[in-house]
Amino acid sequence: MTNKDRVITALSIAELCDDCLAVSSGVMPRQTVNIICRTLFNDSSINRHYGKCDHCHKLKTTNRLLDVNTAPLSAVSEEIASVNTLSKPWYWEGNVQSHVINYLVQNQYMIRRVADTVARNPGKDIIAVSPDDKELWISAKGYPEKSPNIQARHWFSGAVFDLVLYHGENPDVQLGIALPDGFITYTNLLPRIRWLKVSMPFQIYWVNKDGAVRVE
Repeated sequence: MTNKDRVITALSIAELCDDCLAVSSGVMPRQTVNIICRTLFNDSSINRHYGKCDHCHKLKTTNRLLDVNTAPLSAVSEEIASVNTLSKPWYWEGNVQSHVINYLVQNQYMIRRVADTVARNPGKDIIAVSPDDKELWISAKGYPEKSPNIQARHWFSGAVFDLVLYHGENPDVQLGIALPDGFITYTNLLPRIRWLKVSMPFQIYWVNKDGAVRVE
C-alpha cells in the first residue's frame, strides 16, 4: 500500500487534521501527509478546509474525503478561501513551492521539510533528499503583485542570499532556487549571477502557469 493509499484509507473513516492523519495513517513525517493532501485537494479527491478534527477535536485545517455528491469548495468560507492556495495567483510563492515539491516527489525525492508560506515560517522552504542520498535545500520565491519590478529584485536577491547562507552552513548540500517562469525581471537577473553559479553550483526550478517544472 502506498502512502497515498494509507492517507485515503484513514480519511475514509474520519475527518482529520494533518497531525492526526499522520498518526492514523502511519505516514511520517507530517510534511509528507501535507504534500499528499494538497495533491488530493488539487485533484478534487478531498476537501481541505477550516474545521474540527474528529480525533483531536481542535479547530484547524482538516481533510475530508469527498464523495460524488460533494462539491470541493462549497463549504469554504471567504476567510478560509483568502488563504487557500487556489485563491492565490499561480505565481504566488506557496504555489511555486507546492509544484516543486510535487516534482521532487515524482522524481523519487524524500521531503524532509516544507515551510508554511502562509504562516511565513522561517528557515529553508524545502529540504529534500535525492534517491542517491544527497540533501537538497531550496529557497522558493513568487512574483510580487505590487511594485513588481522593484520588489522582484529584492526577492531575487533574498533567494540568492539564502543560498549563500545555506552554503556557509553546509557546503556539501545541493542548492536550488524555485521561481515562477515567464517574468522578465527574473530572467534578466539570472545571467548576472552566472559567476556565482559556477563557484557555488545551484539549480533553478522554474514553475510555469500550468504547474510544470523545468530545471536549469
